[in-house]
Amino acid sequence: MAAGDPFCPYVGLRPYTEKDREYFFGRERDQRIIASNLYAASLTVLYGVSGVGKSSVLLAKVVPFLRAQPRTAVVVFREWQDPAALQALKRECLEAVQTAHGKRLSVEANLPLDELLHQAAREFGGTILVLLDQFEEYFLYHPPSAVDEGFDAEFARAVNREEVEANFLISLREDALSKLDRFRARIPNLLGNTLCLRHLDPASAEEAIRKPLGVYNAKHAPDAAITVENELVRAVLVQVRTAQAAPDGWGRIGPGSGRGAADEIETPILQLVMTRLWEEERASHSCVLRLGTLERLGGAQRIAETHLDGVLAKLNAGEQEVCALCFDRLVTPSGSKIAYPVNDLVKLSAGLAGGVPSVLKTLSDERILRVLPAPADQPEASRVEILHDVLAPAVRDWRRRYVERQVQEKIRQEEQERHEHELARIERERAMESARRMRKAVFALVGIIVVILALMFFALVQQREALRQREEALSAQREAKLAKDLAQQRLDRIVEGIRLKEAVLSGDQARIQAALDSSQRNRSIVFTASAKPYSYKNPSGQQVYKFTLSVDANSVPEGLKSIAFITYRMDHPTFQNTLLATGPDRKFTASYDGWGCLSNVTAVIEYLDPDKLPEIAAFDMCKALGWGHSAMRDYVPLSSSRAAL
Repeated sequence: MAAGDPFCPYVGLRPYTEKDREYFFGRERDQRIIASNLYAASLTVLYGVSGVGKSSVLLAKVVPFLRAQPRTAVVVFREWQDPAALQALKRECLEAVQTAHGKRLSVEANLPLDELLHQAAREFGGTILVLLDQFEEYFLYHPPSAVDEGFDAEFARAVNREEVEANFLISLREDALSKLDRFRARIPNLLGNTLCLRHLDPASAEEAIRKPLGVYNAKHAPDAAITVENELVRAVLVQVRTAQAAPDGWGRIGPGSGRGAADEIETPILQLVMTRLWEEERASHSCVLRLGTLERLGGAQRIAETHLDGVLAKLNAGEQEVCALCFDRLVTPSGSKIAYPVNDLVKLSAGLAGGVPSVLKTLSDERILRVLPAPADQPEASRVEILHDVLAPAVRDWRRRYVERQVQEKIRQEEQERHEHELARIERERAMESARRMRKAVFALVGIIVVILALMFFALVQQREALRQREEALSAQREAKLAKDLAQQRLDRIVEGIRLKEAVLSGDQARIQAALDSSQRNRSIVFTASAKPYSYKNPSGQQVYKFTLSVDANSVPEGLKSIAFITYRMDHPTFQNTLLATGPDRKFTASYDGWGCLSNVTAVIEYLDPDKLPEIAAFDMCKALGWGHSAMRDYVPLSSSRAAL
């Protein structure tokens, strides 16, 4: 036996299929009976408890046998969850007939079922056998219909129509037999031909253990045959026996405690145990299926427990809770299985009631539970029970462990909640202490900030005061400097004016000329002169005049009011007073008596504005009078009176 060989001659809890037919044993008599009834009756009803092996015997025994018969087309249909199941069935019928016929049929797929089968059988020239497996699911997915179309009506016409060369077999669980009443009004002899499939007897079960090994050895291990110990066969048959029904029809008792308990073998449990033993021996390279391996694995019950744990582990938390509630009612305190009404399980589940049907179906498909037929006086009170007594202790142990886990989880959650509450309390206290510290720190920080701000404000005020004082000092300094500069400028102007007047008064022609050449000479002011003759002459016989010197007011930009003094220098040796000073009271006019004019008269102009420097001007008096220069050369002052202001 190769450890890496994945093939196993046993199928575990799944049903046998047509490809497993070489390894399916123990149902030869059932196969002959079912096949004979199919040929003889237009409708055969095959029923049995859940897990008895209805699908296995049909797919692995009956179907291969029928397909080997001449002029026979076999249809197997079980897809009842399809909303268009009727159309799917028609397609399956046409495909099966075409496969058996070897060529395509000219029959339309949209014909009524009876007409489709009639035309197909006539064109085929043989018999059509239709096997409707797992028919209890049809009632689950397709509610009753009163119309003449649909599966109910077409199926009934196909069964009742005598000229249709087609026979039907309905396979369903025993607990669903009462649902066939839906067809009683349409099929008069609905239950006229029924077959009950029972569990294997010990002899057939022994064949199911030994003969698959013979086939495997012939095909896969001719030189290293796989054998099984006789002690193992006997032990397995004892451990997987069915239980006998209790007198009230509701409960079950353990193996061997009632009449007939040793007569039947639970096929699914048998296959489960043998598959597990095969896997263990293959892993250890053993060529013998040994009793010691079964004992090491804990026997059939422990194998079932392991399988149960694996199945239930695939369920979600809500489904496992439903299982825990239901299992409490399916096992007696002594560890035996007991049937329980499905409706009561739904009520028991309270808020989880909606999940009960799906959980029961899942466990039934996994060969953990099976649904039992309802009592005759309570047709709607279907019951459910654990598939085999060997599973009962496993179910009870799983529930015990589940409850313990829930209790431990609750304790853990409570402890965690207490721990979280304690942590939360500690955290709150820490937070409060931290908040207190934070408040203190904040207050201290605020105080420090206030002090810093006060110091900053004081420093800013002091800085501003210092800046103000500095600015005032600078301003005072600037003002002092400006005053000094102004004073200096005034002093300079005064000095300049003094120098100018000194130059003019000095009589030094060089200095006077230098002053006239400087920037202080005013060339815009116009001076005028006039001469008024007297009635007498000087001793030399020359005419004597009263000469007047004045300023043309229009030639002064600021007007005469801007002038303080004008001093005329009469630069001639004959004058007793060579300087003629005039002010605004005389409108800056000077006069003298004489008989000649001067060609060069210098005038010093002083302004009221102290910031304005004195200016010097010169003009030709003779020219202003319209006289020639000879008058000046002949200038002779009065002998008795010198020229005066």
